[in-house]
Amino acid sequence: MPKVELDLTPSKTDIQTIRSGLVTYNLKHAPILPELPRGDVAIIARGPHKRIIGGAIGEVDWGWLYVDTLWVEASQRKRGLGWQLMLAIEQYALQQTISHCYLMTTSFQAREFYEKLGYKVIGHNDDRPRRHTMYYLEKTILPVSGLPAFEVQTPPHAHVVQQMNDVFIEETTETVPLVNQKLAVFLRDDEGNVRGGLYGNVFWDWFDLRYLWIDEAYRGQGYTRQLFDVAEAELRERQAVGIVTDTADFQAPDVYKKLGFEVFATLADRPPGHTSYLIQKYLG
Repeated sequence: MPKVELDLTPSKTDIQTIRSGLVTYNLKHAPILPELPRGDVAIIARGPHKRIIGGAIGEVDWGWLYVDTLWVEASQRKRGLGWQLMLAIEQYALQQTISHCYLMTTSFQAREFYEKLGYKVIGHNDDRPRRHTMYYLEKTILPVSGLPAFEVQTPPHAHVVQQMNDVFIEETTETVPLVNQKLAVFLRDDEGNVRGGLYGNVFWDWFDLRYLWIDEAYRGQGYTRQLFDVAEAELRERQAVGIVTDTADFQAPDVYKKLGFEVFATLADRPPGHTSYLIQKYLG
């Protein structure tokens, strides 16, 4: 009899099983995916003695650029460096034939900065973190010239990513502590093999769901709801506000709707010819 189990320290192997299953499903239903540019990128600004004074880290995938991190050293702020780094990572994407970008920022971070760069708010999560708002913004990328020749890393060097993340978290903690915790729920067969599951991270009072997959032989038997029942029980115990994720029109929008999720934003042509839905569920 298959078992549904909570796992707060999931192994890389079990996480990869879910991810691989999801990737296989996506390729079957969106055969254009292998043709699209993909990969991580970092745009790095260095000062004296090659010290990093700023950077932008992003991911090109599904026909869009997602900017995950923008950081500028305190002494370099209000000098236009953040602006230049954002334009530089956008131009990198444009060179890869990517003309759309999206990102997230909180109410205590840089919404106005991004809006001045041409980004528009398309949705939000309330109380992420509590008493604050998480905004989602998008932009159509246009060509620009005259930017400084920043260092481009594809993929980003691990120590550079770690350094920027550490500083970003340290500075953010001055306003709201950022503790990132893994959470997974697996469906296992009688031999203990993973036949499905969900995986994501809990931070800033929300569960950011990254992967959801059920082996084809186990679909239509109620296991998806069981996975969420277990996850939601754990999240309510932690007093989490909600769950957020995205799903494409060829994936599981109807399944999520039945589970109580609502669409709060859309990304057109992600991937090309399809629509991605940003969805959320409040646990209150």
